[in-house]
Amino acid sequence: MTSAISLTVFWHQLLGALLLPPFSYLLPLLLALACRRRWPACGRLLLAGSLLLAWLLSLPITAITLNGWLERYPPAALAQVADTQAIVVLSGGKRPAPEYAANVLSADTAGRLRYAAWLARRTGLPLLLTGGAPLGGEPEAQVMARTLREDYGLQPRWVESGSDTTLDNARLSASLLKPAGVGRITLVTQAWHMRRAVPFFTAQGLQVVAAPTGFTRYDGSGLLLWIPQGRAMQETHQALRELLGLAYYTVRSFIAR
Repeated sequence: MTSAISLTVFWHQLLGALLLPPFSYLLPLLLALACRRRWPACGRLLLAGSLLLAWLLSLPITAITLNGWLERYPPAALAQVADTQAIVVLSGGKRPAPEYAANVLSADTAGRLRYAAWLARRTGLPLLLTGGAPLGGEPEAQVMARTLREDYGLQPRWVESGSDTTLDNARLSASLLKPAGVGRITLVTQAWHMRRAVPFFTAQGLQVVAAPTGFTRYDGSGLLLWIPQGRAMQETHQALRELLGLAYYTVRSFIAR
């Protein structure tokens, strides 16, 4: 099964590209070059600001701080999970893997699925995998289901493969769970994503136990947190993107009133 890129996701990606790094610090750099002859002082100020922003956005301490605002839910207690009726796992991307001649899970999705399998084995709860193909190709939930069977020896109860957004994940998952009499779920996704995901599922009339994974943590401390790292750039970008998503849905909800 294949599909084309979702138009909604395309516009989200384009908006993110314009508002988030690296464009957010490349733009003042381009403006600095444009100003260097006519307004040299302004050009130097923009250049310094661009370099400072690039440095700040590549620091582990920045990644920890930004993601800390998002990671509001603590790790789930196993007893809380066992008191629910199903484990719902949100997808977070896939990628082509030529060595397998197939699609495999992104690092985020793989981490979520591993944690969900760990919970399922300790509670005996059924699994719902949710994720479509927002960028086209094979639905992410199908890649998750294949990985769950082949790598963990577990079979999902439900596979929802039509969603393009987190809001879709909640709506379409609820349409599968409610006819089965499931009203209390454990929700598995990235710690930074949980703050946005939980309200979507509760709005569908589901009781949610948050089971976050992938917390933003670094080995070392002190000066090491002020040394730029490629990983920190990626984690800062994801935090800013998630904060932008929260702002988008807040404005959307306000307008819809």
